[in-house]
Amino acid sequence: MIYLDHHAATPLRAAVVRAMDEARAAGWANPSSVHAAGRRARAVLEGARDAVAGALGASPSDVVLTGGGTEACNLGVLGLGRAAKRVVVSAVEHPAVSEAVARLEARGLSVVRLPAPDGRVPEPAQAGVRLDVDTLVCLAWVSHETGTVFPVEAWAAACGRAGASMFVDATQALGKLPVAVDALGADAVAFAASKLGGPAGAGSLWVRRGREVAPVLAGGAQERGRRPGTPDVVAHAGFGAACAGLPERLSAMEAIGARRDALEAVLVAAGAVVNGAGAPRVATVTNTSVPAWRGETLVAALDLEGLCASSGAACSSGLGKPSPVVRAMVPDAPWRAESALRLSLGPETTDDEVARAGAVLRRVLARGGSSGKF
Repeated sequence: MIYLDHHAATPLRAAVVRAMDEARAAGWANPSSVHAAGRRARAVLEGARDAVAGALGASPSDVVLTGGGTEACNLGVLGLGRAAKRVVVSAVEHPAVSEAVARLEARGLSVVRLPAPDGRVPEPAQAGVRLDVDTLVCLAWVSHETGTVFPVEAWAAACGRAGASMFVDATQALGKLPVAVDALGADAVAFAASKLGGPAGAGSLWVRRGREVAPVLAGGAQERGRRPGTPDVVAHAGFGAACAGLPERLSAMEAIGARRDALEAVLVAAGAVVNGAGAPRVATVTNTSVPAWRGETLVAALDLEGLCASSGAACSSGLGKPSPVVRAMVPDAPWRAESALRLSLGPETTDDEVARAGAVLRRVLARGGSSGKF
């Protein structure tokens, strides 16, 4: 099997598995309990929080531990949105953000959706939108589908000048770009363990000190009243261990980028068009549109050859709908959304795997008249 779907989930690092195994001895207990078993679980949880905070350049008290990236995004958008009257969001966000914004819209908030031609989100000066104290800006740092990097620093600075609030979805940024949340200037930033060699079911929301983020769940006062519910101590121990390995992950980006470029060259030679090629991108992903192929059909054909890929966000797989991100990027070419293929790599991806994947791609794409084409 050749695994090229690292933007959906990453293989667990050996250090993460060890940390989770060690945490199980104490992590079964409720860390909110005041007895000895609870205190042991609390010590593991707070150790994980310290590791996450250290990776973010943050204070542990500003890190809210969540049940994954989607929950962190929902808490950031809906938690800040309760104090807003207007939301500015790009047209190419992950569903965890775009659907949370849609909930705010259903409650009566006005929404401005920024266009993103070829994956480029405009700078604040070019966007032509008004920012004020009643405005919430929601923006990804790195696109989950194309890997394009959005100008979050410029938007955070503009929000700071105008008194507006800003939420950043950094679930695809941590481990691919240097992250220092205090310097970013946003009000809340979401992260996910599963995107950097950690387990699913663990995430975090960094909240700027002094900002109020209303809880979106009810049932307890955990996480300083911002996220009720008993946390998964073992999963968060894995999150902390994954964060400890970030320097090694960042150092691998140049080599990963070279492997990505090799795969991209195979696709382009077969007639594919790269989505987001004109924008700054992280090294870990190529998103292409392959003429005459439906994305999900191509993914299935590659899977039969032992190559794991995707046609877009994993949370939307199986719905039979074209990629809304690529559709928003190139609305005048609907075939590109229908035929999107995402190949994403990680530090575990080897040169041999890239060579074998290239051979699989050439073989599959050379099949003329395959069923499922359109």
